[in-house]
Amino acid sequence: MAVFITGGYGHLGSWIAYLFAKNNRDVIIYDINKICPEYLEDYKGKIHFIEGDVLDFARLTDVIKEYKDDIEGIIHTVAIMGEFVPKNPYFNIQLNIIGLLNILELSRIFGIKKIIFTSTGAIYGRKKRKSKEEDCIEPQDLYAASKASAEFIGRKYADIYQIDFRIGRLYFIYGPGRMPSTFFTLYKIAFGILEGIKGLKSIKGSDQIIDFTYVLDAAQGIYLLFEKKKLVSKVYNISSGESYKVGEVVALCKKYTYFPVDISLGKGKLMNRVEGLDISKAKKELGYQPAYNIEEGIKLYSEWIKSKKLTV
Repeated sequence: MAVFITGGYGHLGSWIAYLFAKNNRDVIIYDINKICPEYLEDYKGKIHFIEGDVLDFARLTDVIKEYKDDIEGIIHTVAIMGEFVPKNPYFNIQLNIIGLLNILELSRIFGIKKIIFTSTGAIYGRKKRKSKEEDCIEPQDLYAASKASAEFIGRKYADIYQIDFRIGRLYFIYGPGRMPSTFFTLYKIAFGILEGIKGLKSIKGSDQIIDFTYVLDAAQGIYLLFEKKKLVSKVYNISSGESYKVGEVVALCKKYTYFPVDISLGKGKLMNRVEGLDISKAKKELGYQPAYNIEEGIKLYSEWIKSKKLTV
């Protein structure tokens, strides 16, 4: 049996694929991106790549139909994030919601009973404390609203069609697999000097408090969420469980970067976001334990960026 991962060559999806393949599990990756990350090269024998778009229902139908007897479950990671959503709202909201709907509908049709949905802590809103899974959600932007909407649709499919629909709410994932220059503003400001980005400027942002999560920790949480046989709940916060000011993160990046530093960052906040996630439920029920603190994560990220830039 194989794990089917949408967006499996993406930042998070590729590390989820890595953990499954490393643990001798077969993986089917479905992605429009055809570039295999270097850390998956040693596990190509366990990974089967299929090019495809989650919005292409006909293509996705053909693929799921062909492999339905081999698919143990689906991990759906495809999404447009943060400030990118309002730049093309019709398409991006469609991707975030209809992408999951297509997975749910084909799971219903072909009898695939387990789906893991990678959601976000952004749906909690602007709370100044660590949010628990039971807290009311208060999406503050289109991105958060699209992920919250997808969650509700998934839960109703689960209730009506007896699908084991599990939600991992992740938060501000960083680390190897994607360069800061390709990410949204806050991420670029926090980690951009690791890449040597010039002219980083923001009149505010240093006081923004965020629960930054190293990508392998996020992937490990989703891996455990998939593997757990019986769950008490269906929704789990997966993050570092620790929060830091963006200014503190920038200071650590200055310490570990291999490139000249060029940044001007003012006080205040950039986004309406909860400061952190309470991960006690994931620790207790999934056995989840973050392995990387913020300094370790930044050091490893810096080393990966250096290696990538030197080979370009």
